[in-house]
Amino acid sequence: MASVTRAVFGELPSGGGTVEKFQLQSDLLRVHIISWGCTITALEVKDRQGRASDVVLGFAELEGEVALVQGTAFDLRKPVELGKHLQDFQLNGFDHNFCLKGSKEKHFCARVHHAASGRVLDVYTTQPGVQFYTGNFLDGTLKGKNGAVYPKHSGFCLETQNWPDAVNQPHFPPVLLRPGEEYDHTTWFKFSVA
Repeated sequence: MASVTRAVFGELPSGGGTVEKFQLQSDLLRVHIISWGCTITALEVKDRQGRASDVVLGFAELEGEVALVQGTAFDLRKPVELGKHLQDFQLNGFDHNFCLKGSKEKHFCARVHHAASGRVLDVYTTQPGVQFYTGNFLDGTLKGKNGAVYPKHSGFCLETQNWPDAVNQPHFPPVLLRPGEEYDHTTWFKFSVA
């Protein structure tokens, strides 16, 4: 059974308004979202033993070129062990937009598998791109929930979006929202255990 609760999270300075916190819960996951920027502050999903853990840490761009990834360090179309992949290609991490198949319909975006816990995340979206960021500037100085320390590459983001600089690139998917038009994009996060 699914439930949604709503509570006051805090007040913005200078009378900027109230920030609310929403909790969505089901048998599979629990997510906390604050209304300021629609920010996910906690996301708990179960591992193969049925134990729930928070997988949110708590805390870019093209310049007109769409490049093929085949045979490069950016070819992530088949599974790779990310840490080893970064070492093998001597990369400092990813902070890049990946161009997806152009479609305004729901389409597959990415899959992540955490071997130790068995957790799997599948991402679907109506957006034409995804920014992949691998925590390149985390350095262990930030303290997270329950005193957790976040060293470099200890987390990642999959941010569905339009292509960077699309407003200046006529061959990119259109990005401008004209008066009377509606912005309507959706991203789905599907969690499972393998």
